[in-house]
Amino acid sequence: MTKFLKRSGAALLSLVLLCVLAIGAGAAASQTVGVKFWKERSDKESMANTGVDSDRTATLTHQANGTYTLTLPVKQVSKMGVTGSLSGLTIGDVAYDGTLTGDFEKGTAVLTIKNLPASVLTGSDVNRSITVTCNIQMDMSLLGELNTTARMCIWNKK
Repeated sequence: MTKFLKRSGAALLSLVLLCVLAIGAGAAASQTVGVKFWKERSDKESMANTGVDSDRTATLTHQANGTYTLTLPVKQVSKMGVTGSLSGLTIGDVAYDGTLTGDFEKGTAVLTIKNLPASVLTGSDVNRSITVTCNIQMDMSLLGELNTTARMCIWNKK
């Protein structure tokens, strides 16, 4: 009887540990981050940086497949009297199109960019930044999308 109880207890404990590990592995880890864009060849802010609403919280979520999802509060950018907004990023040859939700006038606009590589989490030092092409969708259909090259940093805000 004692052997039976020991084996049953061990099996039950193993099952509980397995469930805890499975639930923990499936949960996406989200962290509050800072995001900043600099001009490609100087330490001045890029035009794309004016489209980031730094008064609200940006998050970077680690997905089960190893990629990251950036949830970035955005605001409108003005260029030559025409407004637009950040719509995605290109890193190397890979384009990452974002999904825009919310409302600019209400201050609730958010750009969600999925499947970003781990290399986007660079830290706040501009010398460790990665070069990206920022896609800015202009409101006038004549202008379409403007692309500007910038250096991007994303860092964990603890």
